[in-house]
Amino acid sequence: MPAHPKAFQRIADQLATTTDPDRRNELLDQWLDYRDQATEWDAERWGFDPDRWCEIERAAMQRRAEGAR
Repeated sequence: MPAHPKAFQRIADQLATTTDPDRRNELLDQWLDYRDQATEWDAERWGFDPDRWCEIERAAMQRRAEGAR
């Protein structure tokens, strides 16, 4: 699910005003990231608590990491 529509509008506004090709590439890369990757805004809309998301999985990874020392 893409990012919040205001995030895309901000990028579009910057694309419309920049003449720097490197900056334009950065903005287009950011657009694709926002389009293709989930954000905290998405997680909130899906009902995930950002502080508790994957809490069980993160705890298991932490236990394994501590055991590997």
